[in-house]
Amino acid sequence: MRNLYLTLFILCLTLSTQAQKLSKLEEVLQSKQKWSVIDVKCSRPYFEIGETFTIRIDRKFYHDRNNYAKLGGEWTLDGKKLILTYDSFTEERRRIPYVYKIKKWGKDGFRLTYRNKYNKKEKVYLK
Repeated sequence: MRNLYLTLFILCLTLSTQAQKLSKLEEVLQSKQKWSVIDVKCSRPYFEIGETFTIRIDRKFYHDRNNYAKLGGEWTLDGKKLILTYDSFTEERRRIPYVYKIKKWGKDGFRLTYRNKYNKKEKVYLK
């Protein structure tokens, strides 16, 4: 009986530590507080070089634009897709999700790819 309790305790402890572990991608996103846009490959850029993203542990993010506008919202990961849900700050208080695929990521930075409203593939490099 004692062995059964010990086994159950170890099993519960193992399961709780696995649930708290972050994926490697989440660790990279949260390893640095501010990420800067260093390169943009697209015809009509939504992002500009020098803009910063602050990604917080509590799943909030802030996007500082070069025109002094500050946007924010919540971020989630779905596999290798980063979903940024912007708060619209209008009367309707809409929440606008943008889905980006994360490509070539590491501790130095990562690349986001997405499709613009004209269905053209665009790339943004953050470091």
